[in-house]
Amino acid sequence: MSIFSRTDIFVLFLSMALMLGSAWFLAEIFRRLKLPAVAGEILAGIMLGPTLFGRISPSIYSSIFPSGYTSVHISLESFILIGAVLLLLVAGLEIDLSSVVSQGKNVVIITAFSIIIPFTIGAYIAYRFPGLFGITESSYPLSVFIGISVSITALPLIARILMNIQLFHSDIGMLIMTAAVITDLVGWLLFSLLIQLVHTGSVDLYVLSKTILFTIAISLFILTILRSGINRILPWIQAKTEWPGGIISFTIITGFILAAMTEAIGIHAIFGAFLAGIAIGDSPHLREQTRNTITQFVDNIFAPLFFVSIGLRVDFFDNFSPVLPIIMLSIILFGKFSSVIIASRFIGMKIRESLAVASGMSSSGAMGIILGIFALQNGLISSNVFEAIVITAVITSLISGPLMKFFLKQKESLKLIDLLDNGLYIRNLKAGNSIEAIRIMTKQLTGLNDISPEKIAAGVIARENMMSTGIGSSIAVPHARFDELKKSVVITAQSESGVDFNAFDGKEAKLIFMILSPFNDQQSQIQILADISRIFQDKDIRERTFNAKSYNEFIAAIKPFYFKK
Repeated sequence: MSIFSRTDIFVLFLSMALMLGSAWFLAEIFRRLKLPAVAGEILAGIMLGPTLFGRISPSIYSSIFPSGYTSVHISLESFILIGAVLLLLVAGLEIDLSSVVSQGKNVVIITAFSIIIPFTIGAYIAYRFPGLFGITESSYPLSVFIGISVSITALPLIARILMNIQLFHSDIGMLIMTAAVITDLVGWLLFSLLIQLVHTGSVDLYVLSKTILFTIAISLFILTILRSGINRILPWIQAKTEWPGGIISFTIITGFILAAMTEAIGIHAIFGAFLAGIAIGDSPHLREQTRNTITQFVDNIFAPLFFVSIGLRVDFFDNFSPVLPIIMLSIILFGKFSSVIIASRFIGMKIRESLAVASGMSSSGAMGIILGIFALQNGLISSNVFEAIVITAVITSLISGPLMKFFLKQKESLKLIDLLDNGLYIRNLKAGNSIEAIRIMTKQLTGLNDISPEKIAAGVIARENMMSTGIGSSIAVPHARFDELKKSVVITAQSESGVDFNAFDGKEAKLIFMILSPFNDQQSQIQILADISRIFQDKDIRERTFNAKSYNEFIAAIKPFYFKK
């Protein structure tokens, strides 16, 4: 006998349709306004929740979104939990452990500053002034949580912001992504330990040490032995099962299994899903197209349900006080923002680049909200603190992209067309893969006396192995920076058959721009990458450059872009 009545089924599907429909509608509006879609999804929840709809019509609201131990409420909560698990799985897929390792001491310095300083400030304020957070006595768990919440970074959101402003494939983009990866990994590790301590109710040093060692051991097992096994089995899955369905199923199944395992041993399920994403996403056998397909599936189905549910949990007008959001924003701006600037300047970055990195690292976004929801469910925080976390996450998400774009904007932009040279142009490149293409292209370099083509090829290949440079639409932008170069150089190649640069859309590159720039000049690289992205958004320009039969035809295809501006 079914546990659902006809009324239950009607209410369940109606509530999910309202949640998804309102989220989709407002997310589209926010996208058109060049704002993060997640902010629109959260706003949809606030409108559907007790803040607005519940005030206008309390009886209808409670009928569509029933609370308590009803079958409809439990079913909705199950979908929302799955959404949170899949969101963390997708966040993990964005991580390339080899890129993290290859960044060296620079990223370690930035990460250390971005965690330690804001964590210390946040934890101190929460412990010293507990009344601000709705409690009468100082609490170590609350203090630690506040420290974590102002330290964590919005990894998935940062990835999308960097893509939108044409910085994802740049060196500064990779530095931000890598620092965000380590920050989130440490943050989720600390949060998992905190939840365990809350459940055990103990701060005994023996229990604490045992918990830390056990959590680290599980993490190391997943990220070493299991990761190696996944890397070996992925080619078999791709060869023997339907593509990309087989890989997608394997990824989600693995995420669910590790989520179940970590929950069973006392570590929260979302941490297991996060580690599963890292273990799978780090494999070179996971295609960008497959990764993008999984992300699209989660972002358009489960993520909206999760973010709308935020507005259903609390009444943002009930006992609202602006003091706490202002305090948390201040901690982030004066703690995290300033600490990242200091670290960036310490490793030799220019002031504008330091400000851009700090802007990206200061967004808590979805990751901060997910932390807040589970802290609320585990009794770590009150609804007022949760509201402050949501407001802080939305504000930092809205300002990160515009600030990064502003700080990296130059008055005199370096134009791609000014760097193109007939002597550095290959009409029809024939290469079996991206590495071979890079080696062939660097052979065009004969006038650089201070650096050999072989060294340039090695540097570009090393950069390509960190993160693929296929930007989609059949275009690739392999690049690297070198101390020996005095000015930027661009080598251009067309390929009729195409070269696989592992682009997110699965298309092979028919047009390849190899960008070589001075090591101490990140701005030139950023400007050239941004110019390429803007030029080739025009489908007509893309087609004419793909079909150009000579260098002159190639230049003629690009020139109209500059006259339209």
